Amino acid sequence: MRIGKLQKSNAVMCVVMVLLCALLCLLPERYENASTQIPRERVRIEEVDNAGLYPVGIVYSGVQNCRVTVLSGEHAGESVWASNYLNSALDKDKLYEVGDIAHAMVQGGETRLAVTLIDHERTGVEAMIVLALSAMLIFYGGLIGCGALISLAASAIIVWKLLLPLLLAGVNPIAAAFVTVAVLTAVIDALVAGLTRKTLIAFLGSMAGTVVTCVLSVVLTEALKLDGGDIPYIVPLLSQSAMTVDAKSLYCGMIFIANSGALMDLSMDISASCQEIVHHRPDVPRKELLASGMRLGRSVLGTMTTTLMLAYSGNYLSMLMYFMGQGTPVIDIVNLKYVASQLLNTLVGSFGLVAAAPLTALIAAWLYVPRAQRQTKDG
Repeated sequence: MRIGKLQKSNAVMCVVMVLLCALLCLLPERYENASTQIPRERVRIEEVDNAGLYPVGIVYSGVQNCRVTVLSGEHAGESVWASNYLNSALDKDKLYEVGDIAHAMVQGGETRLAVTLIDHERTGVEAMIVLALSAMLIFYGGLIGCGALISLAASAIIVWKLLLPLLLAGVNPIAAAFVTVAVLTAVIDALVAGLTRKTLIAFLGSMAGTVVTCVLSVVLTEALKLDGGDIPYIVPLLSQSAMTVDAKSLYCGMIFIANSGALMDLSMDISASCQEIVHHRPDVPRKELLASGMRLGRSVLGTMTTTLMLAYSGNYLSMLMYFMGQGTPVIDIVNLKYVASQLLNTLVGSFGLVAAAPLTALIAAWLYVPRAQRQTKDG
């Protein structure tokens, strides 16, 4: 009976979120320019001319001329020469070979076709990866896996359609990020667990940890004299927004957005485990359930904090290799601004986890045990 109600609740939430995501996708893009209207098409590289490339170490500068054939759109089948400009930037430059499929802007002119190469065409492979993940989630998780898939899509759509426009419009990044985390937490928990007490407990516990990370990110950013200057693309973003973006607040918002997923995991683990205890032992006293929740939290906490550390150190492994190869003392490394900002990200997230675990256990003990039972067992 319980499983049937849960499945019905999950199904309702899945339908509601699919409709909501569809409506969000219909919202017009607020930030467009003339190039946005130029059609994007697939083109095949037929011939390359590397005579204009100049090696600079392992990178190149100059221009690579490519003869391409348009594969899609109204100009499909037409061939033209296009230019690929390189600026000695390993993270942005690309080199084409004959037979490569590229993503390009294709614009028909009065005299000739103009093709601007953007990058290698990756949409097809990315779509296959998404489809494979979707199939695995649905095959293994059933309706819950379907909810997880929808929550993944909803998270991306909410961030793209709501959070980013709010930030670009000048809304305080901390407030916008906090509201976004609250919405995403509620949506994801409801899609996974339905409209149940388990969802409510997981949501309240996760938000308690988010409040801790929010406060600590603001306080400790000031204490460590971090200004958000190491955020990726912050310089062109400030130029684009005429210096209206608050980089420090944006950095703080990024901290608790990045850690919100771990808080959701921990809170849902404790909530679901306490629910199973109550299901198999309905007469469990509140104190025993609280003690069990605390033990569960401690068991999960060790691996979750390590997960955060490995996630961030994995992202910056090349940076750590560079420092070690240069023989940089560890004391120098931890005092560097961009290292301190990532260290703070991990530590603040760990503080949030430490706060969320006991608070979720406390909320679970209070909400899972009926009032009459609390009065009988505890006093």
